[in-house]
Amino acid sequence: MSDQFDQVKVSRNLSQLIRSNTPQYWAYMKEQADLGSLQRYLPFEGMLAGDPHLGNFSALPLRQVGGPRQMRFVDVDFDDAGRGPFVLDFVRYLIATKSTMGAKIRKRPLEQSYRAGLAGQESEPPKEIEALLAMPVSDYDDMAADYARKKSSKRGFDFKKGEIEPYDARIDRAAIERLFTPGKVIDLAIRPRERGGSVDQLRIWVLVGDQESRRIMELKQYKEPATAGYQPQPPVRDWLNEVRQIFWPGLDGSAYDLVELPGAGLFWLREKHVSLIDVPYSSKKKSDVAFLESLAMFDANVLGLAHGRQAQVAPYRAMIEEDPEAFHDATESVAKAYLELARNHFRDG
Repeated sequence: MSDQFDQVKVSRNLSQLIRSNTPQYWAYMKEQADLGSLQRYLPFEGMLAGDPHLGNFSALPLRQVGGPRQMRFVDVDFDDAGRGPFVLDFVRYLIATKSTMGAKIRKRPLEQSYRAGLAGQESEPPKEIEALLAMPVSDYDDMAADYARKKSSKRGFDFKKGEIEPYDARIDRAAIERLFTPGKVIDLAIRPRERGGSVDQLRIWVLVGDQESRRIMELKQYKEPATAGYQPQPPVRDWLNEVRQIFWPGLDGSAYDLVELPGAGLFWLREKHVSLIDVPYSSKKKSDVAFLESLAMFDANVLGLAHGRQAQVAPYRAMIEEDPEAFHDATESVAKAYLELARNHFRDG
């Protein structure tokens, strides 16, 4: 049933439970949620993030099409993206943010930031994000190389149970190595299946380079996006092209690609990123709470900008601007009902 949450017992808090159950959210919104208050907004559809939350937006060095790599602040997780009503993507973001910050989040400013994005108005980034965007790409590359060195030795990966384990998948090693020609594959490893949305996906780590310069690439098994639980999605290649156009406009999509391994299907291929933003999900420190709020506002704007690039956004935005309080009340009621459902499962679990 779509009202049942997975991984309740292993979730440390409500926020983690919410973030671990994206497929459940979209199935619930399709089958059981009372969406009466949102009826006026539901007809307006486009490509959605699917799982927008504070940990799924970050700064990365990405290449402009035909240009150099630059630090860009983007959605870094396409796994659950897909077509659907814009408003349900915003509600998902609101639920994830409220589950992290609770009463500390100011919802009306969050909505204003999202609405500004819908109108194509970019917000100023928080000073912490501004510093990351000003970072030389070479500094990021040094951090990534240092991360790879810490996870490996001269022979290959340093295996650690529960973290990096010897490669034992049935996929032929040569098929994996061919993806990186002419680069040198030093070693392969398996990342144990984790809690959250990736719990059922095979994840292979590939150590590429030489003794002087290394990087870790990840192959993560593709599965149908969570948004497919709400409505059918386009064929996978059309779907990916549309996702890239909306969330990485003008950027080279090869940094986050889908590849096919013979006999094993599709896998996401991307470099193991260095996490530049440590989201303080459970911190009570005033400085952390202030950063969370500024990050939440900025992410809402980035989500709005992505929605705002699409054809059906004009009437959607016009309806919201006609009565912002109606939008506030409608989204709040749906978010509140879902959060209460999640809290009940978390307490009972």
